[in-house]
Amino acid sequence: MLEPTCDTLPKFVFRHLAERPDALAMRRKALGIWRRISWGESGREIERIAAGLMALGLGDEACIAAIGDNEPELFWAELAIQSVGRAASCLYPDISGEELRLSLLDCGARIVFAEDQEQCDKLLELADETGLRAIVYWDNRGMEGYDDPRVIALDDLRRRGDALLAETPDCVRAAVARGSADDLAAVIYTSGTTGRPKGVMGSHRYLLDIADRWRRVLDATPGANYVSYISPAWATEQYIGLALGVSLPMVMNFPEEPETVAIDMREIGPEFLFYSPRQWEAVVAATDARIRDAAAPVRAVYRWSMQALAEGQGRQRTLGQRFRRGLADILVGRAVRDRLGFGSLHTAVNSGSTLSPEVFAFFRALGVSMRNVYGFTEIGIVAATGDDDPRDTVGRLLTSAHGAEPVQVRIHDDEIQVRGGVVFSGYFNRPEAMAERLTPDGWIRSGDAGRFDADGRLIYLDRLDDLRRLSSGETVAPQYIETRIRLSPYIRDVIVVGEGRAAVAALVDIDMELVGRWAEERQISFTSQVDLSQHAQVYALIEQELAAVNATLPETARVARFLNLFKPFDADEGELTRSRKLRRAVIERKYADLIDGLYGDAGTVSASVEIRYQDGRTRVLQGDVAVRQVGGTAPRPASAA
Repeated sequence: MLEPTCDTLPKFVFRHLAERPDALAMRRKALGIWRRISWGESGREIERIAAGLMALGLGDEACIAAIGDNEPELFWAELAIQSVGRAASCLYPDISGEELRLSLLDCGARIVFAEDQEQCDKLLELADETGLRAIVYWDNRGMEGYDDPRVIALDDLRRRGDALLAETPDCVRAAVARGSADDLAAVIYTSGTTGRPKGVMGSHRYLLDIADRWRRVLDATPGANYVSYISPAWATEQYIGLALGVSLPMVMNFPEEPETVAIDMREIGPEFLFYSPRQWEAVVAATDARIRDAAAPVRAVYRWSMQALAEGQGRQRTLGQRFRRGLADILVGRAVRDRLGFGSLHTAVNSGSTLSPEVFAFFRALGVSMRNVYGFTEIGIVAATGDDDPRDTVGRLLTSAHGAEPVQVRIHDDEIQVRGGVVFSGYFNRPEAMAERLTPDGWIRSGDAGRFDADGRLIYLDRLDDLRRLSSGETVAPQYIETRIRLSPYIRDVIVVGEGRAAVAALVDIDMELVGRWAEERQISFTSQVDLSQHAQVYALIEQELAAVNATLPETARVARFLNLFKPFDADEGELTRSRKLRRAVIERKYADLIDGLYGDAGTVSASVEIRYQDGRTRVLQGDVAVRQVGGTAPRPASAA
């Protein structure tokens, strides 16, 4: 249960400041060197920023926003915001100007913490329309010429805080003491896969309850190393990086840049890791790509070793299996774990959809406990697998430490519905959306399709809106098929279509880097994805990859035809959410002509696609896109479906 004196995140911060000021709270990498930050330093930074907000004037707005990469200043700002009794809303650093405008208008933030010049420029363009009165930045590079009084350096805010603390030393701690578990702590925006993102309101009790469930899934202990690489705009980082990081507490490690995460993670050696399915698939695909490029003897040793490492899992190993596994670990296992930064990793977590058996087998062979979890922003994580659970499930229900009733799940009209635990407090400024989310008897609709297996484990299928029914009446789950296809190192992304059609087809986004390297080795000339994607040999390569996937799928789920897109799916164009999930409705509407062409008789389809850049500029790409069938399994033309 919650301790009476620590029922909010800032109360945990100030307890650590008082009881363990010299203990390690964070590491930050700068110029290749890891700098240690104690709880004393971290707590004082939060107190100074909180006092600076008080000196600035808080107004009557309930929410203050923050936007930037994972850095100590972003987390200090969020905890300082909560210390003065306001809710923090973190936004994705690559958010477009229009998305930023909608978010600021929705949450009503008039003060925004921003990382650098790029974010400040976005905010200044919207400042008058959204009523911004302060933009606080912490990266000074390029900011010398700004004279707008609303733009304030974090150092200046700290100085204002120091002055207030000199006059009233207890002003921040008194505000923290007044806080309670049910105060609004965060406004977390949903991914918006099927519509406009909504601001989920979460109390301190909500964050701490879900963080406790994550603690048990991760088997996390105080002082555990955690690498903060997921944007705090994503709910999971609020639960793990912020709430669990402060309450357990953990040591937060901040990579130097987003591009150096893999290298920095290797140096830290985290004990547990959370990735989305796309990220886990990318790890396996990248490893497979490197092995494909290796010499034949290296490939042979790798294949034998991975097979030996996978032998006898889930049962007692024979003496011969133990010997082969030990040898394989020396030859390959240790090197692969070190290369991936998994040297100390004991628990790996996947969320968003189930993983293919190949991905599970890869990590289990390396000795990493891979677990599926299920949940959604409104209620947090509700189910997780153990080491002995089937790989196609998301496991059994978790218990709630702070909820008035236990977590419960039911399947109603194929939909997963949840109640119990500590749930969200509603949608910010949108009470009508709360009514739509609840059933008449008080269960929260997930919008996900699922079922239970014979042993009571939950099985996640797909979003209800994303299930597709073929003309034969068969229902397919596109996400399941896409998960298998994305294991190919040559395919960065894919969307499966087939609603009302005779068979499944796919729009493929090739991995430009790996396919480009493959093409260069074969002396295939190209200048961009436009011409590379349409090359006959590239089509043959992708057909071969899809045929291999088809062999593992039920007949009704096999991809019959495909085409290679000449541009990647892009979040700035609304095709992906900021957490890299496909927006199916947007894609199917935007590429309707291409989808119709997949089911026609012609071998090519004329395409005209508008692309949008982050600065708002647009450009139209035009060209002919080839349509190919996979392994002789072509669907009937659309007219015959």
